[in-house]
Amino acid sequence: MKQLQNKLRIVILSVILILGIKAISFAQDPTASPVLLDLKYYVSDQQVPYVIVKTKTKKERKFLPVKGIPVSVFLNDESNASLLGKVVTNEKGEGKVVIPASFKSTWDSSSAFTFKATSEPVGKTAALSGELTIKKARLVLDTLNEDGVRSIRVTALEKNGSEWMPVKDVEVKIMVKRLLGDLPISETESYTTDSTGQVVGEFKRDSLPGDIKGNLILLARTEDNDLYGNLLVEKTLNWGKPLQDNNDAYNSRSLWGTRYKTPLWLLGIAYSIIIGVWGVIIFLVAQIFKIKKLGIEPIS
Repeated sequence: MKQLQNKLRIVILSVILILGIKAISFAQDPTASPVLLDLKYYVSDQQVPYVIVKTKTKKERKFLPVKGIPVSVFLNDESNASLLGKVVTNEKGEGKVVIPASFKSTWDSSSAFTFKATSEPVGKTAALSGELTIKKARLVLDTLNEDGVRSIRVTALEKNGSEWMPVKDVEVKIMVKRLLGDLPISETESYTTDSTGQVVGEFKRDSLPGDIKGNLILLARTEDNDLYGNLLVEKTLNWGKPLQDNNDAYNSRSLWGTRYKTPLWLLGIAYSIIIGVWGVIIFLVAQIFKIKKLGIEPIS
């Protein structure tokens, strides 16, 4: 009887151990949670429209990218004639599909369109699908100068048949393009279009440096709008401070000067550190020799 009870305990413990190991491996496997497939639409006045596909999974309350997922993107319906392109997601879980030139006639005649994305099963990842419906829209950027106050006016337009109609309640950001990140034109970062489809923002970056001619690139954009996606418009304006090409600064003693134009105070600090370090080394070596000499001399 005892042997039977012991065997039963061993079986129960083995089952618990196996279930525990599977639970731990399930929690550590990034593909244990369902993989999601998202679509984002981008269009600007200077680029061909394109779609970004994103594959991600949730782990410990965070979304992590899933790479290596082959995705096919279609326009309106899933057929070979409607295939926009195929892409494999990268390390960021993203892939870019540009609208081919062969779809230009269909694209120009449409006021709204639906992107569909599908993928085949890969490893532990099941087949995925995603869909995004977008209305065709665009942004128009104009400038105003009233009583010396420079402002930027942005109009949001939606295509309705063959006409472009203004739309309200569209959140728009008006920025200045910079190398390290776009900068708002004022303290207000985003605006919402009124009944005329317009927003007006005052330009308060007068002292911002531009290129040699003082040109700045102003832009207006929407970010992940539910109806229109990501719209972008850019315009170059002579509203910045011209960049001064001052070669004298490189010929004088300064931190940004040439090799032989180092500031004297910086040379003083550097040489003081070098002399101090070598002084300590020489002092220690001299002490070692003294100690050695004292060890050699006979004790009287």
